[in-house]
Amino acid sequence: MPPSLKSGNLCCGPALFSTAAFILSLFANTRCNLMTVSVTDPVFSWPFQATSFGLYCYTAQNGVFYDTRDLTFDSKFEASRALGTTTMALGFCVWLFYLFAGCCRFGPLTFRIVGFFCFCCCIFQSLVFLVKKSEVCEGGCGLDTGGNCAIAAAVLWFVSSSMSCAAGKAPEEEGGSGDVMEEDAEKGGE
Repeated sequence: MPPSLKSGNLCCGPALFSTAAFILSLFANTRCNLMTVSVTDPVFSWPFQATSFGLYCYTAQNGVFYDTRDLTFDSKFEASRALGTTTMALGFCVWLFYLFAGCCRFGPLTFRIVGFFCFCCCIFQSLVFLVKKSEVCEGGCGLDTGGNCAIAAAVLWFVSSSMSCAAGKAPEEEGGSGDVMEEDAEKGGE
């Protein structure tokens, strides 16, 4: 019989997809290229007009990256920032879980719970596009490279969520039912 992982071989699929989704989420939420802006955007006009922006910085026409600490944004932009940060934090926890899933035994229920967290990451990553409803995009915004990565990350989070529900190795697959009370009763402890 070929060697298998502690939680079963089915944990490899969601581990691969969640790792790719986590990397894409990092790229989408931390870089300065989430969306492109029109030339007349009033928010990103100081010190140079922006060509694209991310959740925490923007790229000006001179090609230099600028931090957004000195700028004030509306609640929709701030909500997008919070959702992007939540995706990265929760995605990191999911990634750590799958890192240990090959070495430690986790049951199917644990994988379903982690699958729910992957689904939450999918929703949160998708809601980052709430930024299109903010005042930053009043003049019109388009997708940049980071926006495309955010879409791909949301899809991969969903695929990982779906695959995670089938992963995990039940305790009875090793010869026992996994229930200590039930095994004692079968041995004669009536």
